[in-house]
Amino acid sequence: MDHRIPRRTAVGVAVMGAACAACTRYGPPSAPADENAVAAGEVLGKAKEVPVGGGVVYKDAKVVVTQPDTGQYRGFSAVCTHQGCLVAAVKDGTINCDCHGSKFKLDGTVETGPATTPLPARQVTVNEGGELVLGAAEEEPPAATTTEELPETTTEVPPEPEQPPPAAGLAATGDIPVGGGTVFENEQVVITQPVAGDFKAFSAVCTHQGCVVADVSGGTINCACHGSKFGLDGAVANGPATTPLPSRAVKVSGDQISLA
Repeated sequence: MDHRIPRRTAVGVAVMGAACAACTRYGPPSAPADENAVAAGEVLGKAKEVPVGGGVVYKDAKVVVTQPDTGQYRGFSAVCTHQGCLVAAVKDGTINCDCHGSKFKLDGTVETGPATTPLPARQVTVNEGGELVLGAAEEEPPAATTTEELPETTTEVPPEPEQPPPAAGLAATGDIPVGGGTVFENEQVVITQPVAGDFKAFSAVCTHQGCVVADVSGGTINCACHGSKFGLDGAVANGPATTPLPSRAVKVSGDQISLA
């Protein structure tokens, strides 16, 4: 039985409206955001900055604070639970992510998808100076009064996401236009041919916010999420991305292109 992946049709020139439609499939975030990037006890800002019925996104701390009712301050992770983007703002009574349109209520629950999971809660308090303080320290547990040995505890570390497996016969050489390239969404790979016979492969996951790039046109690899562009060698051609696309090893056997 032939297990090769069917050939794809090259995308040389694409209308950006179609690119946005193709952008509804996204790969995993390039790296999960660290919700504890700011230590407990850090001052976020003045409580009076948070409007009643609204909120403020503290991007450096990756925290959003809302005030559903007067004097009721609620803190949440500002990392969207859909694809790991930072939420952009709190407006019209919801916490809004501009990447893919998810919205969350002021209590962190999902208002509008594609997100399906609420924003994780973060503890915030108001100190005597009227400042919002992140993660007030919890009280120390009472000291043990028994000499019985306590059981050993371990922290399970989640496994790192696996790279897509190498694909045999990913494409034919004729599928990759000279001076252009083709995006293989299922494999999260983009293959380019800067000059005739020179094939290069890269991760198709944009290094800015983890979207899968939409197409290769105009001599660049284009991400429709936030406008990042990469050269046919994977280097950044236009931000907001600042890191090149990771390269993938590729080999050519006859007219077949495979990932090494």
